[in-house]
Amino acid sequence: MENRTPINDLVRNSRVEKSEADYTRFLGEYEALKGGAALVDRSDRCVLRLAGRDPVEMLNAILTNEMPKDTNLGVYAALLNPKGRIQTDLRVLKSGTDILIDTEPEGAGAAREILDRYAPFSRVEIEDLSEDWGILGLYGPRAKDLVGALELAEHETANLEFGGARLLAAGVAIPVPGFDLLGSTDALRAAKEHHARKGVKHASPEAYETARVEAGVPRFGADITSENFPAEASILDRAVSFSKGCYPGQETVARMLYRGHPNRTLHRLAIEGPLSPTNTIIVQNEKQVGRITSIAPLQVSGKTLALGYLSRNADPEGPLRAGEAAVLPELA
Repeated sequence: MENRTPINDLVRNSRVEKSEADYTRFLGEYEALKGGAALVDRSDRCVLRLAGRDPVEMLNAILTNEMPKDTNLGVYAALLNPKGRIQTDLRVLKSGTDILIDTEPEGAGAAREILDRYAPFSRVEIEDLSEDWGILGLYGPRAKDLVGALELAEHETANLEFGGARLLAAGVAIPVPGFDLLGSTDALRAAKEHHARKGVKHASPEAYETARVEAGVPRFGADITSENFPAEASILDRAVSFSKGCYPGQETVARMLYRGHPNRTLHRLAIEGPLSPTNTIIVQNEKQVGRITSIAPLQVSGKTLALGYLSRNADPEGPLRAGEAAVLPELA
């Protein structure tokens, strides 16, 4: 990133008070993500394996999105309750005859509960791999050069090998293009050592979180909870198919799209002034019209970025405030 803002002019996230040296390091990691290549440990995500008669058929009956027919192409989707509220979002990947699902840790319990409810009827077996497996992100414009110029569409998979260890690579488009490497802890350790020898940096959670908020990508457990509808969370384009068969909550999702408007919508926000903690309410004309859900730990192009919900009654052209800070909305 050229013309970087001087460190003493950068705004720090009040939740992540770091030394100046730490903050400078985080900026370098963010720049590697955006302009080169960096590794990100994503092993906090829960990984499940589905096998059996026809896990794809079962998933098509309960997911908001349609499973692709291609043998190595997966999908991003959500699981809803009958009222159309998001219980978790998830990614589905294909690995041979098996299906892999990964979710944020906050959504793991709901994913397992819903899948367990349907699995016996579809003769599908579910195995939790989270104790022995993990996910390593390899992101940035140089990532494909480090894996033999491999080209994968989003959620498309291919097998890779590092130091004799086999991993499943999944294409990633957002928040930073690259690959997620899934496999056993031993295999991931071999991949880390392989890329360390090539000089690839590890990026901190602060660097990755900044890229996520900058891209306007909501995270379950922060920007999405079990109280939200897909239309509120701005994930309709990515997570919902309006041409597939029925699934729990489908009627509410369709009705909200065709007949009504959500009461609130997730936006990307720029904050000017002292930072407010996450979940600070957003006020307009002395009335609460929203709340902040995520704040980027690092400033981007001179801006402090955040994600948050705004009521449909809010005037996006009018002044908005969160505590002492001015809030400027952009649709996420």
